[in-house]
Amino acid sequence: MKGYVLGPVKAVVPGRQGVEGASKLAGLFALFVLSSDHRVERDDIAHHLWPNGGATENRISRQLSYLRDGLGGRVSRMKSGVCSMDLSDSSIDYLLFREDVRRSRGMNAFERFSVLRGALERWSGEGPLLGLPGAGFELQRTELRREWGGALVNCMAAAWEIRDDEWLLKEAEGLLGRFSVNRTYGERIFLYRLMATAARSLQAAKQMIKEYKERYGRPRDLELDQAIRDIARGAFRHRPAPARFEHPIPRQLPFADRELVGQARRTASLRQYLAQRRAESRGAVILLTGMAGAGKSALANHLCRGLEPDFPDGTLYASLNGFTGEGTSPAEPRQILSRFLSDLGVQTQATDLDALSGALRSRLATRSVVMLLDDAAHAGQVLPLLPGTGTSVVVITSRNQLPDLSARKDVHICRIGPLDRESAAEIVFGEMAPGARRKCGPSVDRLVDLCGRLPLALSVIARRVRGRPPQGVAELVTRLSQEHQRLEELHQPGHDLSVRLALDCSVGALSTEARSLLWQLALHPGPSIDWAATMDLGSVAAGGDTDRALDELIDANLVECTVDRYRLHDLVRAYARYHVFSDADRSIERLREETVRQVLEHQLQNVAACDRVIDPQRSLPIEEPRGLRVVDPASEEEAMAYVDAEYEVLLQGIDLALRSSLRRYVWLLSMALVSYQWRRSRHADAERRLTEAEEASRGLASSIHRAMVYRMLAGTQMRAGHVDLGLRNAEAAVRLGEEQGDVASRLGLARSLHLRAVAYQRGGDLNGAEEGHRLALELFEELGDAAGAAGALNGIGTVQYERGAYDKALRMCDEALRIFELTDDANGRANVLTTLAKIHTFRSERDEALRLYERAIAIYRKLSYWPNEAKTLSRYAYVLVSSGRTQEAVTALERVVMLCEFMGDEEGVQQALDRLESLR
Repeated sequence: MKGYVLGPVKAVVPGRQGVEGASKLAGLFALFVLSSDHRVERDDIAHHLWPNGGATENRISRQLSYLRDGLGGRVSRMKSGVCSMDLSDSSIDYLLFREDVRRSRGMNAFERFSVLRGALERWSGEGPLLGLPGAGFELQRTELRREWGGALVNCMAAAWEIRDDEWLLKEAEGLLGRFSVNRTYGERIFLYRLMATAARSLQAAKQMIKEYKERYGRPRDLELDQAIRDIARGAFRHRPAPARFEHPIPRQLPFADRELVGQARRTASLRQYLAQRRAESRGAVILLTGMAGAGKSALANHLCRGLEPDFPDGTLYASLNGFTGEGTSPAEPRQILSRFLSDLGVQTQATDLDALSGALRSRLATRSVVMLLDDAAHAGQVLPLLPGTGTSVVVITSRNQLPDLSARKDVHICRIGPLDRESAAEIVFGEMAPGARRKCGPSVDRLVDLCGRLPLALSVIARRVRGRPPQGVAELVTRLSQEHQRLEELHQPGHDLSVRLALDCSVGALSTEARSLLWQLALHPGPSIDWAATMDLGSVAAGGDTDRALDELIDANLVECTVDRYRLHDLVRAYARYHVFSDADRSIERLREETVRQVLEHQLQNVAACDRVIDPQRSLPIEEPRGLRVVDPASEEEAMAYVDAEYEVLLQGIDLALRSSLRRYVWLLSMALVSYQWRRSRHADAERRLTEAEEASRGLASSIHRAMVYRMLAGTQMRAGHVDLGLRNAEAAVRLGEEQGDVASRLGLARSLHLRAVAYQRGGDLNGAEEGHRLALELFEELGDAAGAAGALNGIGTVQYERGAYDKALRMCDEALRIFELTDDANGRANVLTTLAKIHTFRSERDEALRLYERAIAIYRKLSYWPNEAKTLSRYAYVLVSSGRTQEAVTALERVVMLCEFMGDEEGVQQALDRLESLR
């Protein structure tokens, strides 16, 4: 394949359609070419191809499919939001240009000049990425032009060195007119043209200087400034070139003892941001913040090393000792200012902080340096060290978010989190012999999880697996799996590699209230917690302001905040549980018990409030909340959305109740979740939790509520296709209902009879089903339960439908619909509408069937009842196809694919895709 991005975008593959022009397809190809390792994330595709919004999964997948077809399968499938392109046997102009530039670095001046001239000839005079719209591609163009400018400057330097002044005067002027470059490169290009001119005519050079000053003023480049001075006083010498600086250039970055892994995309993003700032002749301040051990310092060092060639006045480095533990105080900015000024050749007698800060700003106003300030404790250490005007770049690392600094508009904040799984595994594998890697693969995957993909923890593990046989690595997994000793296993004696010691420093800086809240959050089952639950949790501990303590934990990067949810890293959770308070403190045991009960009561009250909206027909024996923050959803959508966000936390809460032997929460939480689980097709979860609830409710719940547990368990099992098990539990519910004679028990009995009839029907016993539905109908009518009676009528109608008695079925279901429309049971109404639609379909009354399906689909969608909506949409699509409305059927099936993906129903996804393929 041949490809081009340094002008109009084009890809040529023999025997294939290829890519050409300024289409989204061309933009997608360019993204792969320019990205690190030719891997692109879904969000990058959306941002670049749909800059004004409108990106959907289907649109992105379609473009990837088109590109895959056009390039002969070189594009991988999207996996975990990332896909890649194979360019191993390709000839791409940009990649060839970049390789030429790389090769030129080890050559003599003659060779370098020849290779760089060839590299520059690969560029089209029309500019890179021609015609591709959007801010994302404009930033890409800026970065490409910067690379072009760097190559041109190096080529001119080689020409000057080999005395090819004719090329400098003739060819370079034409090249310079092709693209605009930033001021740094522009001044350097002008310098070489000026010196080549002065070598022939000082008068002509003086005229160039006059025109330059009128347009740009005094240059920032020191060599250019010196050359202008020399030419003005007639002291210019053709060879050698002027010395760069009178003072030694500082190069202070510390040695990088480990290779940076897994940060290519973040590094590229930061470089792109800096390229934009350079194009605008502006400096930048970047704050890298994240929890202890996230790899902030390594990333900062790597980033600054990559920037060094673009900053001629050097690199400055200072460790601010913000979190180095006892015995080392945080660095004073006054001392660092004095050293930086000395390193930059500034002699001053000032000792006052403001005066020293002003002197540094003055010096940096005409200098271009990279400054790395590592491990800041607070903004007061950093603010006096920042430049004012100028083009310098400052990179700051801190475990804290430094709110006084990050509030400034000119600070670019980059939060560093755990690595992706592949990069995390690469760190561990890096210390293993090639032959051991395959055998240890499963163990390494588990180690990566146990380390929470934290670079510091992974570095400790990488040292510990070195030279170990597979069984030794597996034993290490076993030890790390014990949460209470995990931090000790991640401590490397005699080294600075220790997760526990790193967290000691972070937690040691917290207030008492923040430490207490951190410990309570670690007891919370996780994986995340919302604000209201956090406030209720913090109210258990005496004293303090929970909201302020939470802010303190967030600022310290010990708690991660995403939207309105809070999360602890697994290693922070392990540390807080076992190292924040001493196990010998007996008062902690009571606080632990109170905290667990508060967690579970908050969960129960909130999920019950949602359940009352999702299924108003059920009533659970839950007391009124006391002093808790409880949601008040206004609709089924709001209730479902709340449980969507809390679902994993609620399951962990049931596990916490089981471990704590709090049976009341086991059965009530499980029951409150069932209606949600049915609407989200989480039948396996529901069956497991209801089985636990059935056991927990023994001797604790009334017969009425025990029968309800059996009904919910039976309904779950039938939805999962386990009809025999469902029938067994439905019969258990009937038996319990028959034991009592009060109104509530008889109503429960009616519901149990109706459910058992459904089980008979699913098992093929239509006579038993009809009898059961009629018994339920009599009881519902006797007790005045209109919705129950309508449901039983619909059940009788479905039996008649299955017998082929469509007229009888139609009469029964019409009556059921009439009654449902007098109630607020929207789900029951949608169910009978679906039955009616099926009847009309078999009577070949397609228009009426479609109308009824549309009404049912609208209800299921409003209720967020995904399984029923997907099933009804599939039936609806069949009728649409038979009516000749193929495009509408395609739209319906695309929705089915999306719903099945949400539910994790791979079989449903494939069936819908197969049908879509047959229609397209």
